[in-house]
Amino acid sequence: MRRRSPQRTAGAAALAGAALLTVLPFTAQGALAVPPAPGADTTQLTETERAGTGRESTGRTGTEGGGKSAEETAALARFVQQRPHYEKCGHKELDAAGARCARIRVPLDYRRPEGSTLTIGFSRIRAKDTEHRIGLMMHNSGGPGGITLDMPLMDEPAMGKQLAARYDLIGMDTRGVGRSSPLHCGTTGHWLRSAGYDEQGFRAQARYEKDLIASCRRVYGKDLAYLRHFTTRNTVRDLDLLRAVLGESKTSYFGISYGTYLGAAYAKMFPATIDRLLLDSALNPARWNVKSFHDVARANEEFLDTWSAWAARRSGTYGMGDTPREVRATVEGIARQAAREPLKVGKYTADGQQVPMALAMSMSDDRDFERAGQNIKALHEAALGRPTEPTGDLAEALGMPDEGSDAQNSLQMALLCADSEASHALSWYRRNVERSRARSPLYGPLFNGVHPCAQWPNQPVEKPMTSGNGLPGLIVQATGDPRTSYANGKGLHHKMPRSRLITLKAQVHGVYGLYPNRCVYRQVNAYLRTGTLPAKDVTCEKDPAGGEGGRGGR
Repeated sequence: MRRRSPQRTAGAAALAGAALLTVLPFTAQGALAVPPAPGADTTQLTETERAGTGRESTGRTGTEGGGKSAEETAALARFVQQRPHYEKCGHKELDAAGARCARIRVPLDYRRPEGSTLTIGFSRIRAKDTEHRIGLMMHNSGGPGGITLDMPLMDEPAMGKQLAARYDLIGMDTRGVGRSSPLHCGTTGHWLRSAGYDEQGFRAQARYEKDLIASCRRVYGKDLAYLRHFTTRNTVRDLDLLRAVLGESKTSYFGISYGTYLGAAYAKMFPATIDRLLLDSALNPARWNVKSFHDVARANEEFLDTWSAWAARRSGTYGMGDTPREVRATVEGIARQAAREPLKVGKYTADGQQVPMALAMSMSDDRDFERAGQNIKALHEAALGRPTEPTGDLAEALGMPDEGSDAQNSLQMALLCADSEASHALSWYRRNVERSRARSPLYGPLFNGVHPCAQWPNQPVEKPMTSGNGLPGLIVQATGDPRTSYANGKGLHHKMPRSRLITLKAQVHGVYGLYPNRCVYRQVNAYLRTGTLPAKDVTCEKDPAGGEGGRGGR
């Protein structure tokens, strides 16, 4: 799932690509030297799932070559020799924090570094405590497609001034969005929509996905060859190239949601360059990416149940029922009515495909039930035939994409389909939808519907990164995460046997820097300060009023 930029209402994450919310390292050692030694081998490699290696190894698969000429090696090395030109970011909060922004060039296709290039934009808040400087801290805000330029603004409130001052904080917009050569398919709405309640709804959702792909084809050609290079693996290579350009032999990394998959892939592809590794609201790489959607349907249903109990105690305000069961029935009724006849919400229309997504967008943080209530109340009023105006969240969910959201939507489709194949049999999706209804009547058809990759015109260049890595790292996961399920966090923990898992008993997506908890922050900050993981996994309670949650061990 995409997490909103920290400057855009961090309390309610919008849904996006893989999981709600992956082509080649630079050297056989898993890293690009800084700078590369004369004549260094910069052969581009493919992951071999070989037990115990913990890094990619050489070989030929698909269209890859096994070696590079001196000219090609020089063509790749020239990217490392760039010197970024820093200037003010033109972003009020970043500029006030002393950040400076710049751009670098990266190869579109790392197999052919002499060919076309892309622009990568990034921000940098330099370490103020140079005497005790730890190094770089790179970030990714999730998505895929989240704007990350301003994510470093989260760090000081969470770390405290002294610890944050010891890092150079880097926010890099990934290829395809923001200030990094954005993609624009001209989409008419977000690709994630519900398959509804019957055959007609399912076919309408499949047609909608096909139309979105057609819009990409009008811009990028029938076979969408250009989009094949917008992958997680290439994003990892961009991150590591930026590290090399900045003259650092290592970097720490902090990723949320999809950013945890990106970070785990970074640690797998370039293990020698990773220092601290913080992965918050994690994805299990073995379930990337269609299965990740299936995993969250039940978590969203459980969140709705919790919210329904809260709203029932406030029936005088929301008028949806006096018991949790009545409230839930009202919410499900809103979705069913929209499937029969689209709702009028101000100038917007909300049909049966859109309402389940709009409801899911409203529910990502158990501290923010009132905001969710306002969104759902507006839909309820519309279902009752009363004039109503949308909240800002609903206007975003139901309206035409602007330039930024079109870029995120376009990148999500491109990256998901360039990362890994999905079934092309529509009957497979229909069976999954029907099977999901018993446990997840509202969200099953949303997260099991036809995936864009079911009708994508080409196959990935490389295999997806489905394994973990052998590096130590700290994973933070909430038990009721409605975007990346708790089972996914445990799955990544299993795939990273040297990691530690911090469990927070809460219903929220995105914890560190977004959901203050003294127990979580104490463990994370100790790790970021010293580089030493907790001795064992830790479970943290929600902070009670005037107290501190948390207990060691599990």
